[in-house]
Amino acid sequence: MSNGHHFEYEIAGGKIYLRVLMAERRKIEKWDGDVSLPAEEILPRVHLGTDPEWKGEVALGFVKVRGRKYSIEQISKRLPEAQARRRGGASHWTYETSYVGGYRNDRGRKVDYSAKAWGSLGEIEREVLDRFHEEHSEWVKNSTRKLFEYKRDSLTREAKSKRAEADKDDAAAAKWQARIDELDA
Repeated sequence: MSNGHHFEYEIAGGKIYLRVLMAERRKIEKWDGDVSLPAEEILPRVHLGTDPEWKGEVALGFVKVRGRKYSIEQISKRLPEAQARRRGGASHWTYETSYVGGYRNDRGRKVDYSAKAWGSLGEIEREVLDRFHEEHSEWVKNSTRKLFEYKRDSLTREAKSKRAEADKDDAAAAKWQARIDELDA
């Protein structure tokens, strides 16, 4: 199911919700022979969770792994193809755990990396993310668009503020010019 930039996937052990977030922009260096050139990298982002309120609480939504309820709440970034290959090609995704996020058990505690459920939850997450990417490839463009619109709007606000400040300064300068003109009269 899709609702604009919100998506829902029904899986065997529950539901997973996704929403498209603003992409992340990073300044990087690209090498051209012996020369390092400044460049940028755009990483599209998606928020994935088991509850539609994005709180990471099992009571609001969960998936079942071996009969137990778990919540998932992560922010995932899609890596460029070359970077995914450098990392071994196992996954095109990297994670930025949100404030309440990661994996939590039915008692609200974070799932330890060494727990058996950790691997199963990771597989569920990657499977849904890969399926989402295949079915909705436009999400990359939408995430990037959100970043570009944010940057544009920020610069537009800044320019408007600077123009207003310049108008005040022009008015103040005109008053000083009037005083100069009075002296010369």
